Amino acid sequence: MTTVAALALGLVFEWSGIAKVASRDAWQVEGTPFSTGRRSIDRLVRAYLPWLEIVLGVLLIVRISPVVVGAVSAAVLVSFTVALVKVLAAGQRPSCMCFGAGRPRPVSWLSVGRNVGLIGVAVAVIAGA
Repeated sequence: MTTVAALALGLVFEWSGIAKVASRDAWQVEGTPFSTGRRSIDRLVRAYLPWLEIVLGVLLIVRISPVVVGAVSAAVLVSFTVALVKVLAAGQRPSCMCFGAGRPRPVSWLSVGRNVGLIGVAVAVIAGA
């Protein structure tokens, strides 16, 4: 079961990272409700987050250091979820580019629920290691 959890979570990270890379300049952080408010940090997030997701996906799929990779994956997902909750609590519903700019949809509490489920999968990866 842990192998299935790691594979599923790894594929989600792969999909998300590859979609962001494929979106090129359409995937942005700066100037969106998800901005940190600091241009330099937003640029770093835009440049490196897709690659972090891709690397995490590969490491989960091949099961290298599942406890560490699962914990980092959970931390990334928690940070995404906090950002979603902040935006939704402020009454905003911007397009979610969680999986690149190809299919943007407004964020909703379902987005938060999806992330909570993925955090649960990350915890399962950690617990099963």
